[in-house]
Amino acid sequence: MASAQGVEITDAQETNGEAADVEVVEEVTHPEETDPRLGPPSPPWSPQTKIAVAVGLVVFAALVFWFSRAALPILAMAGIVAFLVAPMVRGLHRRFHWPRWLALALGYVVVLIVSLSLIAILAVGITQSLAGIDIVGMEDNLRGVAQWFVDESDGLVIFGIGVDMTEITEPIKTWLADEAVSGANGGGIKIDADALQGLLGGAFNSIRTVTGLLTAMVMSALITMMIAIYLNADSAKFYQWLHRTVPPGYERDGAMLSDRISGVWRGYIYGQLINSLITGVMVFIVLALVGVQGAFLMGVIMMLFNMIPTFGPIIAAFPGVIAALVGGSTRWPDMNNFVFALIVAGIYVVVVQAQANVIAPKVMGRAVRLSPVVIMISLIVGFNVAGLIGSLLAVPVVASIKEIVSYLYAKVVDREPFANGNGNGNGNGKGNGNGDRDATVVA
Repeated sequence: MASAQGVEITDAQETNGEAADVEVVEEVTHPEETDPRLGPPSPPWSPQTKIAVAVGLVVFAALVFWFSRAALPILAMAGIVAFLVAPMVRGLHRRFHWPRWLALALGYVVVLIVSLSLIAILAVGITQSLAGIDIVGMEDNLRGVAQWFVDESDGLVIFGIGVDMTEITEPIKTWLADEAVSGANGGGIKIDADALQGLLGGAFNSIRTVTGLLTAMVMSALITMMIAIYLNADSAKFYQWLHRTVPPGYERDGAMLSDRISGVWRGYIYGQLINSLITGVMVFIVLALVGVQGAFLMGVIMMLFNMIPTFGPIIAAFPGVIAALVGGSTRWPDMNNFVFALIVAGIYVVVVQAQANVIAPKVMGRAVRLSPVVIMISLIVGFNVAGLIGSLLAVPVVASIKEIVSYLYAKVVDREPFANGNGNGNGNGKGNGNGDRDATVVA
């Protein structure tokens, strides 16, 4: 009998030349028994397990969001910067075939130059605007307005009901009395050794505070810029990963929903920037024409606060009205300050209504499509969650959530989610095509 490697051949079979037909007795070793990676796929999850995992992921995401809320302003600003730089980087990389790293570098060099130029222009304009303000005259006018308010508040009666204004008028009376004593003594500043020591100590503390504040601002700007660069560099990978997560058969829905959400952010951010710039310039020109002191500063304030829908323009109007009430008009010096303040308030009303009903619809279109009540609630919630940045981004976030919820509701009730138009919501039934679908997300 011959034996080798578990193969047994009888003598008779060898003699008859039947070795090819022998029964092979071989010890078979299954690879999956030694290496689990070669085993069969795992069984699919049950519906209950899928629901439990989905709920767990939502809870985990909410916890991460809550514990990292302090970093949300920096992340939000980095996202906005990356969003604004993306078209330039994409154009240089795709149309002119520049290397991606070179397109990113040039894009952020341009951002840095533009940012420094804007800062310089604003600094010079605000400095000149402040230098043109008659501080002494404003102080005298403010004293007169305060005295008028105190006189009118004594014995104030509204609809036959007496109103006690003592808690408000007493501090004003004290300030007026101190100002009167200071004026009677010559109005000079008298400094002895103790006062000088306290003044120097306060100046040192102020310098240290300002230095720390500037250092923190520079570090925050650098961190924001670095995060934005990484967002632009990895945006293509993120977009591809996001589309790989779409279940099979839902690729069309995922692409069209992505187009709608991208349209919301693109229309809102670019629209708000253009709208705020136009509104700020309008305020500056009109206030300068009527003679409001510090008109350039008032235009800058309007430009910044107009980024916050609804409440921002209203808040930005207060400094201009107060400046008109205290400083009067340089063009009509004989006009009563109170009357001039009413005129300036009317100007703000006209400008705000023009930007809300004429400018904003032209530059933003129907990007967000939210009711005013929803916008106001969104602003309040956004401010409570993330402060000023939360107010800036609350509207597009809620509009994006609305698009997602509308899609889910349509699927629940067996409707076509995109029956009224394409992914961008323009109603023409034509898509963007694959080449431009990632216009907002991918840099």
